[in-house]
Order: sequence, then structure tokens, then C-alpha cells
Amino acid sequence: MEYSRLAQAYETIESTSGSIDKTTLLAEVLKEAGPSEVDKVIALTMGKLFPDWKGEPELGIAEKMAVQVVASASSVPEKQVRDMLHKYGDIGAVAEELLGKSVQSTLFSDEITVERVFDVLYSVAKATGQGSSKTKVSLLVGLLSESQPIEAKYILRTVTGDLRLGIGNMGLLDALAIAFTGDKEARADLERAFNLSSDLGYVARLLANEGLDAVRNVHVEVGRPIRMMAAKKLSNPQEIMTKVGGRALVEYKYDGERMQVHKRGEEIAIFSRRQERISSQYPDVVEYVSKFVRADECVIEGECVAIDPGTGEMRPFQELMRRRRKTDIKEMTKEVPVSLFFFDVLYIDGRDVTNLPMLERRSILEKIIERSQHTHLTTGEVTDDPERLEAIFMTALDTGHEGVIAKAIHKDSIYQAGSRSWLWIKLKASYTEGLSDSVDLVIVGAFHGRGKRTGVYGTILASAYDEDTDTFPTVCKIGTGFTDEILDELKRRLDPLVLETRDPKVISDLEADVWFEPKLVIEVLGDEITVSPTHPAGREQMREGGLAIRFPRFTGRFRDDKDPRQATTVADLIDLFEQQRGIS
Repeated sequence: MEYSRLAQAYETIESTSGSIDKTTLLAEVLKEAGPSEVDKVIALTMGKLFPDWKGEPELGIAEKMAVQVVASASSVPEKQVRDMLHKYGDIGAVAEELLGKSVQSTLFSDEITVERVFDVLYSVAKATGQGSSKTKVSLLVGLLSESQPIEAKYILRTVTGDLRLGIGNMGLLDALAIAFTGDKEARADLERAFNLSSDLGYVARLLANEGLDAVRNVHVEVGRPIRMMAAKKLSNPQEIMTKVGGRALVEYKYDGERMQVHKRGEEIAIFSRRQERISSQYPDVVEYVSKFVRADECVIEGECVAIDPGTGEMRPFQELMRRRRKTDIKEMTKEVPVSLFFFDVLYIDGRDVTNLPMLERRSILEKIIERSQHTHLTTGEVTDDPERLEAIFMTALDTGHEGVIAKAIHKDSIYQAGSRSWLWIKLKASYTEGLSDSVDLVIVGAFHGRGKRTGVYGTILASAYDEDTDTFPTVCKIGTGFTDEILDELKRRLDPLVLETRDPKVISDLEADVWFEPKLVIEVLGDEITVSPTHPAGREQMREGGLAIRFPRFTGRFRDDKDPRQATTVADLIDLFEQQRGIS
């Protein structure tokens, strides 16, 4: 497939407003792609050449380097490119205009294929070490010299992560279903395969080459992370018990980092919630799994909790995150030792057990986890009494835990990879005040501090994630919950993310003093969710307007374990808003 065909499709999709129409247009392109190209079309459209868990280098090109590339390719000064970028807010549009005026572009551009673009971008991503910046610039300039202006536009947008199509993972799955089966009916099969394989390109390639039956046969594999199941949130024990079917396994909620552990013999891989491979950061966890997990092959999930080396008591999540930020791993294992609390098994010795009921999976887990100083099962109890659920909740709080999770135990209480369902429901300490739960938001902008806050960011602008459009619409401004230390920490974390113009994925009616790349996730509490004329989150779905969090405050917890696309979603906010109004 010629890349110009894909670029033209991107142009049409971008200017199309309806999600159904966008999906149909993308499906047409996927139909035209050859079986060996489908996964590459998907990767380029996602702006991510490979899933995080594969450990391949990141593609992301910083704004400064993108400016150098466009200046060199179009033979103009970098200042001119920067000025145009400030005016347009889109490095792709700048490249398109400048290369459109270039005589060289007109005379010497040649047809380039999707495969050629993918291969060059992969070479760019792999360039590391001394002189790598020059190599990256040279490779991209070479690719742009072969490109038509519209191709240059989308190549630059792809490498900077700003494709602007308004299509998320679910839209891509719909497009694949339409392209290769004729309608969206197969979407559920594709989504299941994606949730179990964590690789949309792989699912696309399998569908294009072997058909839907092959996709339906995708199963859990050791070494390939499964997209983690998540819990819904409610504040009323009686309602929780009703939602889970009358009886539940009530487990303590631990204040740690969720881990998915894959074991095959002595080969052990640990994946984070973000699906990053973190085994090297937790050599002690690898050792504990090797010693105390009695299975040759398994995939299990648990919570890794920091332990005070002096008292043996559990320490907060932020203590554990110190280990993720330090390079002296051996020293940090002594400073911040950990314990593991396992709560689920997804695969055991050749058998995918995700479709077994919860208590059957728990029984398997009990047989393969040897209890030790460092390895445990989560504390749990089966009950059908809402009052007992509340009592367990209070005991959990009294013993330093976050709260509890009530898990359904009926015959259909399977492990729903990649979904947030009523099979698991969280009851946390924050439910006792204001919002029925904390939310995880992405910082996208800030306003300069005044008075005592001069020199730091006095107020921050935060967004939820819209899964349908792959955007970050704002939901609140936060100016409380900041100590001097937190303000300094915020500045340290946010300064490397500063952008000259608003990221196109950020949807905002407000004009911030400073815009950031949407990467940093924080935990926020508030009094309630209200309808807002100012914030656009949920505006497309709600008749009254967008949704905002009233009196938001930062808890002090940076969610380093979460990717921005794992932040609280617009759909989550709508659920919480409807719970407030008694609709759910």
C-alpha cells in the first residue's frame, strides 16, 4: 500500500465528525492493505510501533527535534519553523506548508509505501547512544525528502504522537471487524483477543491472514501480559451486595503496585499495570516467585506492598514508587523491602483459567502459593451480609489498608480481561467523604502562581480520558492540596513536559498559562461531580453540558503506575454522576 493512500484517509477521517463515519473510512483502508501490512497500518494509526511489553524502543520525537527535521528537510531556519509552529500549533501542518513550497519536494518526491514508512520509523526508534540524535534527524529528513507534503504532515504527526484522528482502540477494533467480517458483530471476539494478547497489531495480522476462527482461538500465553481487569466503585454496602449477586469474596485492598507475574520454569517476568516489563526493578520479587510459587507455568496477579524494614508494617504506595525512580536497585531493595499479596490466577500449567468462577481460581491460587514472610494471599472472607461487608471494610481501614474489594462468586464470575465490571466493586476510605471515590486525572496545563506561589505552578488543569475519541477533555482546575514540597515536586515533574502550544489531544475551553504533554497522572478527591459550562468532559454524551469535579484537591499521590490512557475515563465520570443522582 502506498503511504499516500493512508495519509489521504487520515485527512478525510480527521475532517469527519461522526465516530461511525470515521470507523467506516478506516475500515476501507484496512480492506485495501495487504495481509503483511495490516498490522503496520494499525501501528501507525495508533502512533505506537509496538506494545510496551515487548520492550522495543519508544518512537516519540520531542518537539525540538521535530523542528530540526522540518527545518532541514525544507531548507529554512529553525526559527521560521518555531514561529510557524507557535502560530499553527501543529508541526505536521508546518511541514506540509513548507515542503509544499519546496522545489525539491515537487521534483524529487517518490512513492513511498506503508512498509517503508514503518521501517524508517523503527530505525529512528532504535537509534540510541552517542550521535543518535543526528541519526534520527538524518533518517527522518531522508524520509521527508521522498514524501509528498500531505505524507510529511502525517509522518511528523505520527512521530510526535499527535495524529489527531479521534479514534481510540475500540474504534480500531470496530474498523477491523467491518473490514474483514463485514459488520461489527465480530468486535467482541476481536476485543477478547486483544485483551488476552495486549497486541492489537497481532490481532489484526491474525484476522487478515487466518480469519476470525484463529482470533477466537487466542488464549493466555506466559510472557504475553493480559490487560488487567478493573473494579467498579460504589459507596453503599447493600447496593454492592446486590450488584455482585448476593454473595461476595471480600478482600482487603492494599496500597501497593499491582503486578502480573508470568512464570515458566526459572523464567519470570513481571508486568506493571501499564504493561511495562519491570522484572529488573524488582529482583527480590523475582526471587520470591521462584522460591514460593509452586507451579512450573503460571500467570498470577497480586499487589506488591512496601514494608518498613524496622517494624515490618506496610508503607504507603509513594514509598514503593521510590524504587521505580532509583537506579541503585540493590540498595533500594534494602531501603524499601516488599511483600506480595496474591489475589488471582489466570493460567496454570498449560491451562487458561480466566473463564473459571472466582472461588475456583482462588482455590487454585491457595494450592500454588507457599506462605512466607514475603508471599501471602490477600486477606479475604465470603459473606452475604452487607453489615459484615461494612465491618470488614472498617477492620481493613483500622489495619492500614485502603479499603476492600467485593468480588462476585457466582458461576459467571470469570476474569474479564481489560474490562471494568460489576464483578469486582471497590469500597475505599475516600467513599466516606465527598465523591464516592478518588479519581485519577492527567495534568494537561497550569496557571502561574502568585504571592507565595510565585515561581511554581499555582493551579493545575486536569483532564479525564475519553476512550472513544482518544482525547483528554478537561474536568477541573486544582489549586488545593499542595504543600510547598508538593509544589516543588510538581514543577520538577512537569517542566520536562512543557509544550509551546496545547497538545491536540487535550480538549479545553480554558487557556492555560502553560501547556503540558498529557503524561503525568495524579489522584484527586472532590466534593461531587457537577454539570459544567466550562469543562468539555462528557459534553457529547450529556445534554446539560460537560462534567466537572467540584472543589477538587490533590491527595499527594502521583500515579506513576498508570499510563495516561488508564486514567479515569469520561465514561467513569458519567457513571459516578449518575450514581450521585440515583440513576444507577
